[in-house]
Amino acid sequence: MIALLGLVAGLLLSPPQAQASSTILCKGFTACEKAGYSSFGYGPSNYKKMWWRMYSGHNCTNYMAYRMIKAGMPVDRPWKGSGDARNWGVVFKSKVNQTPMIGSVAWWSSNHVAYVQQIVDANTIIISEDHYRGDFDWRKITRAGGGWPTGFIHLVDEAVTSTAPPTITGTPKVDQTLTAKPGTWNRAGATYKYQWLAAGKAIAGATTATYRPTAAQVGQTFSVKVTASKAGYKTGTRNTAVSKATVPGTMAVDGEPVISGIPKVGATLTASVPTFAPAAEGIRYGWFADGRFIPGGSGTSITLKPEQLGKAVRFVATANRTGYDAAPAASAPTVAVLPEKLAVTAEPRLVGNAYVGRALTVTPGAVAPKAAETYQWLRDGKPIAGATNARYVPSALDPGTRLSVRVSFARPGYTTVVRDLKIKREVHAFAKIAVASRAHRQVTVAIYATGVTGPRGTVTLLTRSGKKMTLTLKNGKATFAPSWLHQGERTLTVVYSGSSKVHEKTTTRTVAVK
Repeated sequence: MIALLGLVAGLLLSPPQAQASSTILCKGFTACEKAGYSSFGYGPSNYKKMWWRMYSGHNCTNYMAYRMIKAGMPVDRPWKGSGDARNWGVVFKSKVNQTPMIGSVAWWSSNHVAYVQQIVDANTIIISEDHYRGDFDWRKITRAGGGWPTGFIHLVDEAVTSTAPPTITGTPKVDQTLTAKPGTWNRAGATYKYQWLAAGKAIAGATTATYRPTAAQVGQTFSVKVTASKAGYKTGTRNTAVSKATVPGTMAVDGEPVISGIPKVGATLTASVPTFAPAAEGIRYGWFADGRFIPGGSGTSITLKPEQLGKAVRFVATANRTGYDAAPAASAPTVAVLPEKLAVTAEPRLVGNAYVGRALTVTPGAVAPKAAETYQWLRDGKPIAGATNARYVPSALDPGTRLSVRVSFARPGYTTVVRDLKIKREVHAFAKIAVASRAHRQVTVAIYATGVTGPRGTVTLLTRSGKKMTLTLKNGKATFAPSWLHQGERTLTVVYSGSSKVHEKTTTRTVAVK
C-alpha cells in the first residue's frame, strides 16, 4: 500500500499538456461527443477509475492505459516501475519508431502520451488525449512547430481485420478460371493482395484474384490468402476455405469427323480429324460397323471388306491429354455399305494456285477396275461451259470466285465415282501498279488487274527514310500529297494490300515528282 501511494504520488507530478503546433478539435467528454468525437467509454465515469494503477481522474497515462486494455492488452500493467508518461517510451523501447499508426501511442519524452486516431498525411495526425488537471480533448498536430511526438509506441495498433471470410468462386477444374473474392473487412477503402495456395503451399506467381488450375494439379485443393491493407493500419490477412479437389479438364472439340469416300465393299473411306482445344497429346482412331470395332481400323482411313456389307460405318477419334478427360469425337454413320463398286486406287489431286492466267491441273486418279475419267470445272459451284479437261486456266471472269473441279470415274455396270476438288481460296488476278506525278508534290498510284474494275484495298507509299502514308483506293486509284513529298527524283516503294480479287504486290519506283 505504501509503495502504491508512492507511485500515485509520483503520478500527481504528471506534466502539463504537451505543447505542439496543433489545433484543438473538441474539449471535454460531453462537447466532444456532441461534435462527433468519441471518448470511447472513458467518460463520464471510467476516467475516475485507476487503469494499470495510473492516477485516476483526468490524466494522460490513465486514459492511455484504459485504451490499451480496451484494445486487448492485459488489465495488469505490463511493466514494473514508474508509470510516468516519460517512462513509457523507455519501457517499450523496442516498440518505438518514428512512424505513426492508427492505434499507436504518441509519446513525448517530456512526459505525455496520447492515442493516434487518424493519420492525415506524413506530417499531420489527429490524437485523442486526457491531461492531468486538464480535460479530455481531440487535437490535430502538425510536424512543424517543434511539438511533434518524440516517437510512436506500437503496442496494439488498430488493424484491418476480416468481418466476413474471403471466398473462391468457380469449380476447381483444369484450365477453368477460379476467382477469389476478398470478403468484407472492417476498414473501407482497403486494398487487397492475393496468394493462391495448392495443397497449402504458395503457388509461385499466383498473386492475382484469378487462377487457372494446371494439368499437374489434378486432385489438389486450393485456397487463397487475402492480405488487406490500408494506410495507417496494421495489415490483416485471412484465408479462404479449402476448395474441393481439382478435377480433370474437358477438351473442346471443334466440329466432328467427316467420312469421305463411297461406302462400298472394296472402297477406301477416309475421315477428317477435328481439332481439340487444348491440343491433344495423342489421338486414337477407330472404325466401327454397326457399333462393332473393325479389326485393323485404327487409322484415319479404312478399306471396306465383304464383312462390312450392309452395315453402317462410323469413325471415332479419341483425343488424350494429361490432366484432361478423354475426348471422343464420332462421325455421323454412313449409309449401309453397298456391293462392290469401283475401287479408287489413287485419288485425283488438284495442282496449282488460283491466279488469273495460271493453269490449274488435275493429276489423274485411278480406280479398279479401270474406268474413264472425266472432268467438269465449276465456278462458285456452277459448271463452266466447255471446261471439261484436266487443265483449266482462270480467265477474266474468275477473280473473286471459288473454283473447283468434279472428277468422275465411270464404267458401264459400275456406280460412278465422283470427287470434288476445291481451291481453298478465291481466284486472284495479279496486280499491275502505275505510279505517276501529275500535280505539284503529288503522286498518283493506280492499280490494274485483269478482270477487275477499280480494284479495292489500300496502298501505302514509303520513302527510303521510312516515312509513309496509307490511303484507301477509290476506283483503283489513290493520290498522295504528304508534306514530306518534295520535288525531284524520288525513290518510292508502293505496297498494295490486295483484296478478295487481286493479289497483293510491292514495287519500288523512281518517280520525278513535279
